[in-house]
Amino acid sequence: MPAGAGGGDFYFGGNTGNSTVTGYRTDRQGKLAHTDRVGIAAPPSARSQGVIDLAVTKDQGCRYVQNATSGTVDGFRIGRNGSPTKVTTLTGPPSFAESGMEGIVAV
Repeated sequence: MPAGAGGGDFYFGGNTGNSTVTGYRTDRQGKLAHTDRVGIAAPPSARSQGVIDLAVTKDQGCRYVQNATSGTVDGFRIGRNGSPTKVTTLTGPPSFAESGMEGIVAV
């Protein structure tokens, strides 16, 4: 099951197998729909592999994605339409293979 995190009317699920984040939004009837045509709210990058967990800040303005394979954490600003803008990649945490890194929280 993908890791997930909510941000207002937007919800995000992490896909470990292909290192992407899927974005969803709720419509007026409360049904879920993808935030874009293909549902990928954050494509993979060479520095960000193995999405394992996500967290959204309390003000719902930022989303953090933990990448266990590469040992990185990506920070995204969440746009009004749920679209992400990558603002940072934290390097240095151990990769999953080294220490079993899993779990993230945003405040």
